[in-house]
Amino acid sequence: QAEHLDISLIGVPLRRASGETYSNRIRRALEVLEYHLNKEGGIQNQHITSLVFGDLHLDHIRSWRDTTLIPEFGYELEYPLWKVPYKDLLTDLTASQVPCIVAASTCDTVDAGTAYNQELYSKVVSSSIDGFGENGEFHTLARVWEVPREMALGIV
Repeated sequence: QAEHLDISLIGVPLRRASGETYSNRIRRALEVLEYHLNKEGGIQNQHITSLVFGDLHLDHIRSWRDTTLIPEFGYELEYPLWKVPYKDLLTDLTASQVPCIVAASTCDTVDAGTAYNQELYSKVVSSSIDGFGENGEFHTLARVWEVPREMALGIV
């Protein structure tokens, strides 16, 4: 995904068994990113100013981020999808023509490998499951590499 969208990516392993906190892992990843932005031959005088999260509506997660990460890191936190109606998100997803599949599922109603689309959304909602799997019921993979970059980004 990152390669197709021409976005730099740093993987941040979040292993519970490591004994390291989520915040510390994020801090270390941000330090690595700052180093690469400002090292010799890198993009000079570039600094991280905000962190962007794709949270949709889980208040307790946003509240934790706001009360923990802002004081700890000092960055602005951005939530561009926060409280966007699911109808609007589905419309944008359909317009992008990016095929999405269920990559993992913790519920019997949704099988991994199933296409995520309006039909599946309606099925899970009728089963009293969050339509976007916000409570961890399922996770999806957006196959952005299957459409032109501009279309995946909503530029076209």
